[in-house]
Amino acid sequence: MRIILLIPFILAACFFDSDDVEKETWNAEEVCPETGTNIYGMPNRGTFVDERDGQIYKYTTIGDQVWMAENLRYDAPYSMCCNDADYLKQYCELIERNCNTETCCMESMCNRFGRYYSINENGNRFDLVDANLADTICPKGWHLPTTDEWKKLKNAMKVDGENGITAATRMKSSDSNYFVISKQHTHSDANMDYGTDNCALGILPYGHMISEKSFYNTGAYFLSSTQTKADELEVFHIATNTDFFFQG
Repeated sequence: MRIILLIPFILAACFFDSDDVEKETWNAEEVCPETGTNIYGMPNRGTFVDERDGQIYKYTTIGDQVWMAENLRYDAPYSMCCNDADYLKQYCELIERNCNTETCCMESMCNRFGRYYSINENGNRFDLVDANLADTICPKGWHLPTTDEWKKLKNAMKVDGENGITAATRMKSSDSNYFVISKQHTHSDANMDYGTDNCALGILPYGHMISEKSFYNTGAYFLSSTQTKADELEVFHIATNTDFFFQG
């Protein structure tokens, strides 16, 4: 910071010119190198098979964390594909042009973007959180992240002085084709543009569902396993920025 006081006889303190000091910069090759092995002895990036249904998923290593690099598609209890007719129509008009039926659009969207999950008892948002269900959603060897693990990821995607907007940009897919629907939103906090995907995390805009009849297609929402109340847990949200909120 440079401050020059032109008013006479006022005390002034001078601050060292920080432009002469090398500033810390974010470096993907240090945070999430594409090659090499992680602390688990796995290649930093690759694929694995979900033994339950044979589906193949990409993963990526960021710092000392390993993250799935696409959304889960496992047909767990109370999970569902998007059934919002308007969103499905937009999806097939703008992204998937090879489908002629709503069923085809739903299957395509589910395969590309993943399923929605509830970990409340009976799939009811007002019931207690079902810890046993939460433990069985992910493939063997994987788990729902805690809030602290989400925060660690966010912090790994930026350096001191940078904000959540920068971190969000580095997390999001660089393929603009998948963001054409989200970009139609008029509110800047909900408008999710594509990012730079520096660590091959590939986050896509897919919104969330409050119930089968209440759908919000703004940003990307991810479960955590961190409970705030018996019927409430924290959710990690990425759009133009990153934040956390409670979902009951």
